[in-house]
Amino acid sequence: MWIAHYASGLIAKPFAPIVPLSVLSLAGALPDVVFFLLQFFGIETFNLDAKLIPRGCFPYTNDYPYSHSLAGMVVAGVALAALYKWNTAAPVTLKDQAIIVAAAASHFLLEWPSHREDIKITPHDSNQLGAGMFDHTVVTFLVECAIFLAGLWVYTTFAPLSTKTGYKTHRNRLWGITLFLIGAQAHFSFGSAPTTETRWVHAPLFLGQVLASCWLLGKLES
Repeated sequence: MWIAHYASGLIAKPFAPIVPLSVLSLAGALPDVVFFLLQFFGIETFNLDAKLIPRGCFPYTNDYPYSHSLAGMVVAGVALAALYKWNTAAPVTLKDQAIIVAAAASHFLLEWPSHREDIKITPHDSNQLGAGMFDHTVVTFLVECAIFLAGLWVYTTFAPLSTKTGYKTHRNRLWGITLFLIGAQAHFSFGSAPTTETRWVHAPLFLGQVLASCWLLGKLES
């Protein structure tokens, strides 16, 4: 999935109001960030598969046993929680750290129905999971948008007012960011790959979009 991963951070915000929304959003998308970084070093691989292009969106056959295993997602979440605690002067509770880890682990629950069979419980698990929703582009687009908007509703309805200063002060910010992310999902679902170079073109573009989206979502509260 793509923008649906940000729903985890949005839903988590009412339960961890001190943790920046940008950090919670990053936690939800963290396995993708880890993957794009690892593939730069050849630890995992990002491969465009021409045979998948007619079948649906995200036409890639990837080898990512560390970033896209449930165990790897939990480890990444623990690392992010520790890094956040180490780099902030605000008090960080065990609950806050657990919520960051849970947001990262939630990535697995969303990847299972959407991916083709390429995710695992542990990095060396021989059993690969995935229900293949990516083969149905319209369904993918609608489901992703619905999950993201549901997460946005939870945040705007239940998060403390002090965490909504950004979009409450700037009238069009909420709608602008929402439309940007839905547009990103439309490109993900219906757009074509810009080149066949995945390692040095596709990956940086995807990584930049994830980081920019997390930064934008953080602007909803500040």
